[in-house]
Amino acid sequence: MRAIISFSFFVVLTFIIGALLAYPLKLVLDPVFDLAFRRYLNYATLISGLITCFIYLRVNNLLSLNAFGLGGKFNKFFANLLNGFIYGIIIMLIIEVILFLLRIHELDPYRGIWLFSNVSLLLKALLAATLIALAEELIFRGAFFSGLYKKTGAFIAVTFTSLVYAAVHFVRYPDLITDSSIGWLTGIQMMPDAFRRFHEWAIADYFLTLFIFGVLLSLLRLKHKNIAACIGAHAGVVMLIKIADYFTNRGSNSDFDYLVSPYNSTFGWLSFFVILLFTIFYFIKIKTKRRSY
Repeated sequence: MRAIISFSFFVVLTFIIGALLAYPLKLVLDPVFDLAFRRYLNYATLISGLITCFIYLRVNNLLSLNAFGLGGKFNKFFANLLNGFIYGIIIMLIIEVILFLLRIHELDPYRGIWLFSNVSLLLKALLAATLIALAEELIFRGAFFSGLYKKTGAFIAVTFTSLVYAAVHFVRYPDLITDSSIGWLTGIQMMPDAFRRFHEWAIADYFLTLFIFGVLLSLLRLKHKNIAACIGAHAGVVMLIKIADYFTNRGSNSDFDYLVSPYNSTFGWLSFFVILLFTIFYFIKIKTKRRSY
């Protein structure tokens, strides 16, 4: 119980530090980027997550590259990264093909699909997906997973990191009213409204999809003892989502529209069951291999 309370404390601390960091981040970056304040809050929270991970591991006497999931030989790490990437691409391709067959997704007629005219889009999608996957896996399947696993075992580590991983995707800071005064405490003042979606049952399918995806990534961490395959699979999924969002629209005449969340153009009950099947398959595969030794 103490380990879970400590974990929960650091999760809350991540959001508080992120809310406080947003204003100085805005002061530093505004001359170059001039972003909406909620964007600075998102980036500051991500930075805060990496900071609190160091503190969390240090407090638990676990601070090391292995605790962040970065252990192992480079060649094997890179091979697992590529295998994970292919695994993520396969998962999303299956989901996307079914979405097309059910007419939930349709090709955008105004987007050219000629490969060579979209090289920059593919590279941007790959870069963005890799950075997102790296940061989130260092936090969830890296530091937080290591701390909980050391103190409580695999079941608690997988469950709680996956729950928090799913939950943070629904933290949405609102846009400020034009010409609002922004200061050090603005982020703190905006926090209550950022959690407004958690009382809505409509997020259930999207939430469960992210949760079961977190479980699958945790199983990859347990199997490979590092986060290489986690980063790869995460990046593959995110990259294909970004590409699909660019080239497709959500269809208006499908009888199966309820299989996709109103909050996301791809995830919903359909993606949940597809990823659940992959997760069950991978769990059985791990169990079978362990029994054979």
